[in-house]
Amino acid sequence: MTQTHRVVTGGRVWDGTAFAPATLVLEGARIARIVPAGEPLPLSPETRQHDAAGAAIFPGFVDAHAHPLIGGTEFAGAPVRAAGSVDEALEIVAAFADAHPELPWIVGEGFDLSIAEGGLFLASDLDRVVPDRPVALRSSDIHTMWANSRALAAAGIDAATPDPEDGVIERDASGAPSGTLREWGAFMPLYRALPRRTPEETAEALLRGLRVLSAEGVTTAQDAWVELEDLDGYLLAARRGLPLRLNLAFRATPEGWREQLAHFAEARAVIEELGVPDLTARTVKFFADGIIEGGTAHVSEAYHGTSCCGLPAWDPETLAEAAAAFDRLGFQLHIHAIGDAGLTSAVDAILRADEENGARDRRPVIAHAQLVEAADLARLREAEITVAIQPYWAKLDSVVRRLTNGRLRGEREQRQYPFETMRRAGVRLASSSDYPITTPSPLHALAVGMSRDERGDLAASWLPAERLSFDDALRAATVDAAYTQFADGVRGRLAAGFDADFVLVAGVSDQPTPAELLSARVVATWRGGIPETASQSGIPETASQRGIPEPTTPPVHPVPPALLPQPATLPQH
Repeated sequence: MTQTHRVVTGGRVWDGTAFAPATLVLEGARIARIVPAGEPLPLSPETRQHDAAGAAIFPGFVDAHAHPLIGGTEFAGAPVRAAGSVDEALEIVAAFADAHPELPWIVGEGFDLSIAEGGLFLASDLDRVVPDRPVALRSSDIHTMWANSRALAAAGIDAATPDPEDGVIERDASGAPSGTLREWGAFMPLYRALPRRTPEETAEALLRGLRVLSAEGVTTAQDAWVELEDLDGYLLAARRGLPLRLNLAFRATPEGWREQLAHFAEARAVIEELGVPDLTARTVKFFADGIIEGGTAHVSEAYHGTSCCGLPAWDPETLAEAAAAFDRLGFQLHIHAIGDAGLTSAVDAILRADEENGARDRRPVIAHAQLVEAADLARLREAEITVAIQPYWAKLDSVVRRLTNGRLRGEREQRQYPFETMRRAGVRLASSSDYPITTPSPLHALAVGMSRDERGDLAASWLPAERLSFDDALRAATVDAAYTQFADGVRGRLAAGFDADFVLVAGVSDQPTPAELLSARVVATWRGGIPETASQSGIPETASQRGIPEPTTPPVHPVPPALLPQPATLPQH
């Protein structure tokens, strides 16, 4: 196929330190040259010209930790993210149930934990509005589920259910489940009881979530939680053509990791055999702990007013053993750790892998790092661990005010999300959204990372010493996030020889302020030399332009039956 020669003129190109008027010269999927304003352009009759109309041209954003399938699934359920109170959530659920009498379950994603006192939600409230069907709602942080009585019964969760090691079943005074399930050990029985998505439904939801990210300028993303049961849907979506480059992280579990060693390696091989360059599966995801708002993040000092230090999701020794085992198979390690004790365990596990398996280019990632012990700063740097931060979280919003700070109370309140502290210590930071937990917009994340305020107001900064400069925040969202994808030599920068992944943004000056970034607009997202917005190019994206095989019936991946959700047995009236 003849390479397409394109030029993108009239824009201000980010060169790593500043925006400067220049033209991008593209050959096929790569940047051939960057021509400063005023110099002659290499034009021919075949050249396709695109006018950036004064827009700022950023490198394509790389999201180092997102959940696009969950984001796309949310569109199909009760829209509880919009609820500002428990009563509003109940009204939304009731209206959705009335509008969909055909659905055997009522599900929803994204409710705010802070709308209920102490983050406690009652089955009895849901029973009042939907008494005849199971209701299962997941919180915006995806670490908590709210269920009605029929859903609890369908999952087999009752007063006799033992407390899980890696989860919390909130109970009433009689010991019966009250309706709030925290962490995987508590809510996976409910998750498994839900009607299983078909591969077609999974593919549609995944593509919806990915399109949301692409529209915000994301050209590469790390899917930070993939279950094997969804693999066929991912394969189907890849055959149809993904709107961005996607790497998968299969979730390892404390009870099943030994069997998962072979299953994950097999799934990786299936994806490699598919031959779609936009889809890879080089990573394994671990949850070292939970979240502070639910009291499940593993902290070194007990939560305020309690004797509890949270809930380590893995025994630290088992986590280290599992991490070393997956590392031996060549998988990248990606570990969720929010509490400082959880982060210490995560660092220990990565160091064990390095010690047992020897030096190699493993590029481990720890996600979140809301609290970090001073002693771990040097260990993060020395182990060459990248921390996938979520800049948009670093603001004094209702969740922090109502839940987080109440659990930390005191000195720990003042050292949350220590972005600048980590950067100064030499720790590589990679920016991410954790979409759909919060906004998929890298521009909004840049603004909050720079201002520590959701309105971009520097005068209102929360913990202003931890603000990042624009240069550092943008580096985290581009070349350093590309590093986590083993792609920093070809993505994350605008330079000759790099992939032609870039974003046209209107409404920012040459020295962007947080307020500008919050109001800026993505005009077009280009990936591999092709504009993803048809209005910008007039040329629709096709799968064949990406080198993707024509759609055929996807192979059915032989997922072990024990790992698949079993049909739910619903209680009778």
